[in-house]
Amino acid sequence: MLLHRSLTALLLPFLLVLPGTPHAGNPGKPFRESHFATIDSVTIHYRLWPARGLHHRGKVLLIHGFCGSTFCWRYNWDTLAASGYTVVAVDLPGFGYSERSDSLNQSQSNRGRQLWKLLGNIDGADTTPWNIVGHSMGGGAAEAAALMNLHRTKSLTILDGMIFITNDDLNRPFVGVVNHPVYKKMLVAYYKHYYLTYNNFRHELKSTYGFLPDTATTNGYWKTLQIEGTAETVVNLLANSREIIKLDAHDLKETPVLIIWGKNDKTIGLSTGKKLKGEVPSAELRVIPGARHMAMETHPFQFNAILLEFLNRHN
Repeated sequence: MLLHRSLTALLLPFLLVLPGTPHAGNPGKPFRESHFATIDSVTIHYRLWPARGLHHRGKVLLIHGFCGSTFCWRYNWDTLAASGYTVVAVDLPGFGYSERSDSLNQSQSNRGRQLWKLLGNIDGADTTPWNIVGHSMGGGAAEAAALMNLHRTKSLTILDGMIFITNDDLNRPFVGVVNHPVYKKMLVAYYKHYYLTYNNFRHELKSTYGFLPDTATTNGYWKTLQIEGTAETVVNLLANSREIIKLDAHDLKETPVLIIWGKNDKTIGLSTGKKLKGEVPSAELRVIPGARHMAMETHPFQFNAILLEFLNRHN
Protein backbone atom coordinates (compact mmCIF):
# COMPACT_ATOMS: atom_id res chain seq x y z
CA MET A 1 0.00 0.00 0.00
CA LEU A 2 2.64 2.50 1.07
CA LEU A 3 5.82 0.82 -0.17
CA HIS A 4 7.25 3.47 -2.48
CA ARG A 5 6.98 6.19 0.18
CA SER A 6 8.66 4.03 2.81
CA LEU A 7 11.52 3.20 0.46
CA THR A 8 12.43 6.87 0.24
CA ALA A 9 13.04 6.87 3.99
CA LEU A 10 15.29 3.81 4.02
CA LEU A 11 18.56 5.60 3.44
CA LEU A 12 18.12 8.47 5.87
CA PRO A 13 21.49 9.60 7.30
CA PHE A 14 20.34 8.66 10.74
CA LEU A 15 17.19 7.21 12.25
CA LEU A 16 15.33 8.56 15.26
CA VAL A 17 14.43 5.76 17.65
CA LEU A 18 11.41 6.53 19.79
CA PRO A 19 9.96 4.51 22.68
CA GLY A 20 8.42 1.19 21.68
CA THR A 21 4.75 0.37 21.27
CA PRO A 22 2.82 -2.67 22.55
CA HIS A 23 2.18 -5.63 20.32
CA ALA A 24 -0.92 -7.74 19.89
CA GLY A 25 0.12 -11.10 21.30
CA ASN A 26 -1.70 -14.30 20.36
CA PRO A 27 -4.60 -13.40 18.04
CA GLY A 28 -6.46 -16.73 18.44
CA LYS A 29 -9.35 -16.74 15.97
CA PRO A 30 -9.74 -13.05 15.11
CA PHE A 31 -12.94 -13.35 13.04
CA ARG A 32 -15.86 -15.75 12.93
CA GLU A 33 -14.92 -16.73 9.36
CA SER A 34 -11.17 -17.03 10.13
CA HIS A 35 -9.13 -20.07 9.15
CA PHE A 36 -5.43 -20.93 9.38
CA ALA A 37 -3.29 -23.12 7.15
CA THR A 38 0.40 -24.00 7.34
CA ILE A 39 2.19 -23.50 4.02
CA ASP A 40 5.96 -24.12 3.84
CA SER A 41 6.10 -24.10 7.66
CA VAL A 42 4.47 -20.64 7.75
CA THR A 43 0.98 -20.23 9.25
CA ILE A 44 -1.29 -18.21 6.96
CA HIS A 45 -4.54 -16.60 8.08
CA TYR A 46 -7.44 -16.32 5.68
CA ARG A 47 -11.17 -15.60 5.83
CA LEU A 48 -13.76 -17.50 3.83
CA TRP A 49 -17.31 -16.42 3.02
CA PRO A 50 -19.54 -18.97 1.23
CA ALA A 51 -21.53 -17.87 -1.77
CA ARG A 52 -25.15 -16.92 -1.13
CA GLY A 53 -28.14 -17.04 -3.44
CA LEU A 54 -29.50 -19.61 -5.87
CA HIS A 55 -26.59 -19.69 -8.29
CA HIS A 56 -22.92 -20.21 -7.50
CA ARG A 57 -21.02 -18.03 -9.97
CA GLY A 58 -17.45 -18.82 -9.00
CA LYS A 59 -14.64 -18.19 -6.55
CA VAL A 60 -12.78 -14.97 -5.75
CA LEU A 61 -9.41 -14.54 -4.02
CA LEU A 62 -8.71 -11.09 -2.51
CA ILE A 63 -5.06 -10.10 -1.87
CA HIS A 64 -4.21 -6.96 0.14
CA GLY A 65 -1.35 -4.50 -0.34
CA PHE A 66 1.66 -3.38 1.70
CA CYS A 67 0.94 -3.18 5.45
CA GLY A 68 -2.64 -4.28 4.71
CA SER A 69 -4.71 -7.28 5.72
CA THR A 70 -8.13 -8.82 5.09
CA PHE A 71 -9.51 -5.70 6.81
CA CYS A 72 -9.13 -3.67 3.62
CA TRP A 73 -11.86 -5.72 1.87
CA ARG A 74 -14.55 -5.03 4.50
CA TYR A 75 -16.77 -3.12 2.03
CA ASN A 76 -16.44 -5.68 -0.76
CA TRP A 77 -16.67 -9.29 0.38
CA ASP A 78 -20.36 -9.18 1.32
CA THR A 79 -21.39 -7.82 -2.08
CA LEU A 80 -19.42 -10.57 -3.81
CA ALA A 81 -20.82 -13.34 -1.59
CA ALA A 82 -24.37 -12.04 -2.01
CA SER A 83 -23.84 -12.12 -5.78
CA GLY A 84 -23.04 -15.83 -5.76
CA TYR A 85 -19.27 -15.92 -5.28
CA THR A 86 -17.31 -17.87 -2.72
CA VAL A 87 -14.83 -15.32 -1.35
CA VAL A 88 -11.43 -15.90 0.24
CA ALA A 89 -9.38 -12.98 1.59
CA VAL A 90 -5.82 -13.83 2.63
CA ASP A 91 -3.29 -12.20 4.92
CA LEU A 92 0.04 -12.47 3.10
CA PRO A 93 2.81 -13.95 5.29
CA GLY A 94 4.12 -11.25 7.60
CA PHE A 95 0.92 -9.20 7.66
CA GLY A 96 -2.51 -9.31 9.28
CA TYR A 97 -2.77 -12.43 11.43
CA SER A 98 -0.40 -14.54 9.34
CA GLU A 99 2.91 -15.65 10.79
CA ARG A 100 5.90 -13.29 10.71
CA SER A 101 9.19 -14.42 9.23
CA ASP A 102 12.39 -12.48 8.67
CA SER A 103 13.79 -15.15 6.33
CA LEU A 104 10.87 -15.93 3.99
CA ASN A 105 11.40 -15.15 0.30
CA GLN A 106 8.95 -12.27 -0.30
CA SER A 107 9.24 -12.20 -4.10
CA GLN A 108 6.06 -12.03 -6.14
CA SER A 109 6.64 -15.45 -7.68
CA ASN A 110 7.21 -17.07 -4.29
CA ARG A 111 4.03 -15.42 -3.01
CA GLY A 112 2.21 -16.80 -6.04
CA ARG A 113 3.51 -20.30 -5.32
CA GLN A 114 2.39 -20.09 -1.70
CA LEU A 115 -1.04 -18.77 -2.68
CA TRP A 116 -1.66 -21.74 -4.96
CA LYS A 117 -0.65 -24.12 -2.19
CA LEU A 118 -3.14 -22.39 0.09
CA LEU A 119 -5.90 -22.53 -2.55
CA GLY A 120 -5.13 -26.20 -3.09
CA ASN A 121 -5.79 -26.81 0.61
CA ILE A 122 -9.06 -24.90 0.38
CA ASP A 123 -10.19 -26.51 -2.89
CA GLY A 124 -9.63 -30.16 -2.11
CA ALA A 125 -11.07 -31.95 -5.15
CA ASP A 126 -12.78 -28.83 -6.50
CA THR A 127 -11.10 -27.76 -9.77
CA THR A 128 -13.19 -24.63 -10.41
CA PRO A 129 -10.78 -21.86 -11.49
CA TRP A 130 -10.28 -18.75 -9.40
CA ASN A 131 -10.90 -15.07 -10.04
CA ILE A 132 -7.83 -13.41 -8.52
CA VAL A 133 -7.99 -9.81 -7.26
CA GLY A 134 -4.96 -7.95 -5.93
CA HIS A 135 -4.43 -4.43 -4.59
CA SER A 136 -1.15 -2.46 -4.60
CA MET A 137 1.68 -4.84 -3.60
CA GLY A 138 -0.93 -7.60 -3.74
CA GLY A 139 -1.54 -6.68 -7.38
CA GLY A 140 1.92 -7.99 -8.20
CA ALA A 141 1.27 -11.13 -6.17
CA ALA A 142 -2.05 -11.60 -8.01
CA GLU A 143 -0.35 -11.12 -11.38
CA ALA A 144 2.36 -13.63 -10.47
CA ALA A 145 -0.18 -16.18 -9.20
CA ALA A 146 -2.23 -15.91 -12.40
CA LEU A 147 0.83 -16.33 -14.62
CA MET A 148 2.05 -19.31 -12.62
CA ASN A 149 -1.21 -21.23 -13.02
CA LEU A 150 -3.13 -19.88 -16.02
CA HIS A 151 -5.38 -22.93 -16.36
CA ARG A 152 -6.61 -22.47 -12.76
CA THR A 153 -7.14 -18.71 -13.24
CA LYS A 154 -10.57 -17.64 -14.46
CA SER A 155 -9.73 -13.92 -14.41
CA LEU A 156 -7.26 -11.44 -12.98
CA THR A 157 -8.13 -8.03 -11.50
CA ILE A 158 -5.44 -5.57 -10.48
CA LEU A 159 -6.36 -2.50 -8.41
CA ASP A 160 -3.74 0.27 -8.23
CA GLY A 161 -1.18 -2.49 -8.40
CA MET A 162 2.56 -2.88 -8.21
CA ILE A 163 2.61 -4.62 -11.57
CA PHE A 164 5.49 -5.98 -13.64
CA ILE A 165 5.93 -6.70 -17.33
CA THR A 166 8.64 -9.24 -16.61
CA ASN A 167 9.47 -9.93 -13.02
CA ASP A 168 13.16 -9.34 -13.64
CA ASP A 169 12.35 -5.65 -14.20
CA LEU A 170 11.43 -5.12 -10.54
CA ASN A 171 13.62 -2.49 -8.95
CA ARG A 172 15.64 -3.63 -5.93
CA PRO A 173 18.21 -0.88 -5.41
CA PHE A 174 18.42 -1.34 -1.63
CA VAL A 175 19.12 -5.08 -1.36
CA GLY A 176 22.85 -4.79 -0.70
CA VAL A 177 22.47 -2.03 1.89
CA VAL A 178 19.50 -3.65 3.62
CA ASN A 179 21.40 -6.91 4.12
CA HIS A 180 24.25 -5.14 5.89
CA PRO A 181 23.79 -6.08 9.60
CA VAL A 182 24.17 -2.52 10.90
CA TYR A 183 21.78 -0.93 8.39
CA LYS A 184 19.32 -3.80 8.78
CA LYS A 185 19.18 -3.24 12.53
CA MET A 186 18.69 0.50 12.00
CA LEU A 187 15.88 -0.08 9.51
CA VAL A 188 14.05 -2.47 11.81
CA ALA A 189 14.26 0.16 14.57
CA TYR A 190 12.98 2.85 12.18
CA TYR A 191 9.93 0.84 11.14
CA LYS A 192 9.17 -0.38 14.64
CA HIS A 193 9.54 2.90 16.50
CA TYR A 194 8.58 5.48 13.90
CA TYR A 195 6.91 4.29 10.71
CA LEU A 196 4.50 1.85 12.37
CA THR A 197 3.45 4.18 15.17
CA TYR A 198 -0.19 5.14 15.34
CA ASN A 199 0.07 8.81 14.41
CA ASN A 200 2.52 8.25 11.56
CA PHE A 201 0.53 5.42 10.08
CA ARG A 202 -2.68 7.44 10.28
CA HIS A 203 -0.91 10.17 8.32
CA GLU A 204 0.21 7.59 5.74
CA LEU A 205 -3.39 6.39 5.39
CA LYS A 206 -4.49 9.97 4.82
CA SER A 207 -2.24 10.18 1.77
CA THR A 208 -3.77 7.04 0.29
CA TYR A 209 -7.40 7.89 1.11
CA GLY A 210 -7.28 11.61 0.39
CA PHE A 211 -8.70 12.37 3.84
CA LEU A 212 -7.84 11.63 7.45
CA PRO A 213 -9.34 8.25 8.44
CA ASP A 214 -11.36 7.84 11.61
CA THR A 215 -10.09 6.00 14.65
CA ALA A 216 -11.86 2.71 13.84
CA THR A 217 -10.34 2.60 10.36
CA THR A 218 -6.86 3.42 11.60
CA ASN A 219 -7.09 0.78 14.33
CA GLY A 220 -8.26 -1.80 11.81
CA TYR A 221 -4.89 -1.57 10.13
CA TRP A 222 -2.65 -0.53 12.98
CA LYS A 223 -3.45 -3.22 15.55
CA THR A 224 -2.06 -6.08 13.44
CA LEU A 225 0.99 -4.02 12.53
CA GLN A 226 1.89 -4.10 16.24
CA ILE A 227 2.27 -7.89 16.24
CA GLU A 228 5.86 -8.81 17.05
CA GLY A 229 7.97 -9.37 13.94
CA THR A 230 6.12 -6.97 11.62
CA ALA A 231 9.01 -4.51 11.35
CA GLU A 232 11.39 -7.36 10.56
CA THR A 233 8.99 -8.55 7.84
CA VAL A 234 8.88 -5.10 6.25
CA VAL A 235 12.68 -4.94 6.09
CA ASN A 236 12.78 -8.50 4.75
CA LEU A 237 10.61 -7.40 1.82
CA LEU A 238 13.63 -5.43 0.63
CA ALA A 239 16.34 -7.83 1.76
CA ASN A 240 14.91 -11.11 0.47
CA SER A 241 12.85 -10.94 -2.70
CA ARG A 242 14.63 -13.17 -5.21
CA GLU A 243 12.23 -14.34 -7.91
CA ILE A 244 12.03 -18.12 -8.16
CA ILE A 245 10.61 -18.27 -11.68
CA LYS A 246 10.66 -15.87 -14.62
CA LEU A 247 7.23 -14.49 -15.52
CA ASP A 248 6.03 -12.36 -18.44
CA ALA A 249 2.82 -10.31 -18.46
CA HIS A 250 2.41 -10.93 -22.20
CA ASP A 251 1.35 -14.49 -21.32
CA LEU A 252 -1.91 -13.03 -19.97
CA LYS A 253 -3.22 -12.43 -23.50
CA GLU A 254 -5.73 -15.30 -23.24
CA THR A 255 -6.80 -14.49 -19.68
CA PRO A 256 -9.55 -11.94 -18.88
CA VAL A 257 -7.73 -9.06 -17.17
CA LEU A 258 -9.32 -6.03 -15.49
CA ILE A 259 -7.21 -3.06 -14.42
CA ILE A 260 -8.91 -0.64 -11.99
CA TRP A 261 -7.20 2.60 -11.00
CA GLY A 262 -7.98 5.63 -8.89
CA LYS A 263 -7.61 8.65 -11.15
CA ASN A 264 -5.93 10.64 -8.37
CA ASP A 265 -3.69 7.85 -7.07
CA LYS A 266 -0.50 9.48 -5.78
CA THR A 267 0.99 6.25 -4.44
CA ILE A 268 1.18 4.30 -7.71
CA GLY A 269 0.21 6.59 -10.56
CA LEU A 270 -2.33 5.83 -13.28
CA SER A 271 0.56 5.67 -15.78
CA THR A 272 1.45 2.28 -14.28
CA GLY A 273 -2.00 0.89 -15.07
CA LYS A 274 -1.79 2.33 -18.58
CA LYS A 275 1.60 0.65 -19.01
CA LEU A 276 0.13 -2.77 -18.26
CA LYS A 277 -2.80 -2.04 -20.58
CA GLY A 278 -0.32 -1.16 -23.33
CA GLU A 279 1.56 -4.42 -22.88
CA VAL A 280 -1.59 -6.57 -22.57
CA PRO A 281 -4.00 -4.97 -25.10
CA SER A 282 -6.79 -7.43 -24.29
CA ALA A 283 -6.94 -6.07 -20.70
CA GLU A 284 -9.71 -3.68 -19.70
CA LEU A 285 -8.76 -0.44 -17.94
CA ARG A 286 -11.36 1.29 -15.76
CA VAL A 287 -10.58 4.55 -13.96
CA ILE A 288 -12.52 5.70 -10.88
CA PRO A 289 -12.76 9.53 -10.78
CA GLY A 290 -11.88 11.12 -7.46
CA ALA A 291 -10.32 7.98 -6.05
CA ARG A 292 -6.75 7.75 -4.81
CA HIS A 293 -5.01 4.49 -3.88
CA MET A 294 -7.76 2.77 -1.85
CA ALA A 295 -10.79 2.79 -4.15
CA MET A 296 -12.21 -0.44 -2.71
CA GLU A 297 -12.59 1.45 0.60
CA THR A 298 -13.21 5.06 -0.41
CA HIS A 299 -15.38 4.30 -3.47
CA PRO A 300 -16.78 0.83 -2.72
CA PHE A 301 -19.99 1.20 -4.75
CA GLN A 302 -18.11 2.12 -7.91
CA PHE A 303 -15.42 -0.49 -7.31
CA ASN A 304 -17.90 -3.28 -6.53
CA ALA A 305 -20.02 -2.44 -9.57
CA ILE A 306 -17.04 -2.48 -11.93
CA LEU A 307 -15.66 -5.71 -10.48
CA LEU A 308 -19.01 -7.52 -10.44
CA GLU A 309 -19.85 -6.56 -14.02
CA PHE A 310 -16.48 -7.95 -15.12
CA LEU A 311 -16.77 -11.13 -13.05
CA ASN A 312 -20.35 -11.85 -14.12
CA ARG A 313 -19.41 -11.40 -17.76
CA HIS A 314 -16.61 -13.95 -17.50
CA ASN A 315 -18.27 -16.42 -15.10
